[in-house]
Amino acid sequence: MSVEFGEGLAARVAAVRHDARVPSMTVAVAEADTLLGQASAGYADVENSIAATPEVPYRIGSITKTFTAATVLILAEEGAVRLVDTVDRFIPGTPFGDVTIASLLSHSSGLQREAPLDMWETMQGPNSAGLRSAFVDVELIARLGERWHYSNLGYAVLGQIIETVTAQPFESVIEHRLLTPLKLGRTTWSAPSDAAVGYRLDPHGGGVHREPVMDQGAIGAGGQLWSTAGDLLVWGAALLGANSNVLSHSVIDQMHTLQVMVDPHEWTRGWGLGLILERCDERILAGHTGSMPGFQSALQLDRVNQLVVVALANATRGVDLCGFATSVLLDIPVEDPMLLDGGYPLPCPPEVQAILGSWWSESDETIFGWGGNALHAHLASDPGRTSTTFVALGNGRYRADIGRLRGEVLVISESAQGVEVHWATYPFTRVPR
Repeated sequence: MSVEFGEGLAARVAAVRHDARVPSMTVAVAEADTLLGQASAGYADVENSIAATPEVPYRIGSITKTFTAATVLILAEEGAVRLVDTVDRFIPGTPFGDVTIASLLSHSSGLQREAPLDMWETMQGPNSAGLRSAFVDVELIARLGERWHYSNLGYAVLGQIIETVTAQPFESVIEHRLLTPLKLGRTTWSAPSDAAVGYRLDPHGGGVHREPVMDQGAIGAGGQLWSTAGDLLVWGAALLGANSNVLSHSVIDQMHTLQVMVDPHEWTRGWGLGLILERCDERILAGHTGSMPGFQSALQLDRVNQLVVVALANATRGVDLCGFATSVLLDIPVEDPMLLDGGYPLPCPPEVQAILGSWWSESDETIFGWGGNALHAHLASDPGRTSTTFVALGNGRYRADIGRLRGEVLVISESAQGVEVHWATYPFTRVPR
């Protein structure tokens, strides 16, 4: 990315921070695992005039949930749990024993938002025993799967399920499964000595006041972590498939697959298994936000274009980090995935070369092309919403990995009549029929 992009990002961050009067902001942008730009403005520690930098850790709040969700899905992939399993299999005797793991991950369980404890008054969360003893007082405020209702309690329950299954603290499991293999050494469960200080804005006097540092204890599976912009870029890249040895494509697919609509009347925001899914015109962005006393955070992902944006601030309120991160992401020019930088098609296998161009099935024209070491296809009538990327299976077989008819197999074969194409068993021909 150009020097102009970095300079423009720095100017935008400085302007937004100034207008919002928040002590500091840090924003970083990457394409997959390649840094495109990063910028900080303001003070990580106002009283001691310590400037914010991209290396300063901030509290990331509910972005923690993405780590917890990924860990649960890894355990499910290994057979230790199933997404259809109910809570009572792991924690008997609760009023919400029929709630499923999948519904907890997607906030469609019907559980109340918070644990029935005084944590938000004392700023101290319970240990596991204290949390489990409070389960008896939990209310179900909606029927299972009836609607979306955000629940920090739901992720605390997932943390307890992780502990039951592994016989280890959930923090240790997440470290072992994710933080250590991804080398996220600046992502921690407590504040490092060089962490940013959290503040709240004085709405009348114009100053700032230090916020208390909450220890969520056993509820921390939903919001305890601290991290840096750099570590979160690595995590974002992993959520886009950059580290398949840590996060498999199956886990990533589940996190990015819609489970419930947040706004059923507008259909612009939904939830996957651990990720927010947001429609921006013809693009679907994924990610999560976080908010804790003194801090806000946002992680935005564009899976198709492999873009990651991280935004961090050390103020309880005052700035729309999610909106800012989204605007930064949408302003990044994106290449046609069918073309190399500079506009030249990548070489493709002979069997694919034979099918490039237009094919017809059921009166629909489909355009096949090659780019980025992959076979692509889209309907000529609706290229934006039908863009599809395939993965090679061998012997002329390709599976739709992203986009239309995802999961279905395309077969390229030869007969006496020439090259034949079948996708999801439908025959394709070079001319309409």
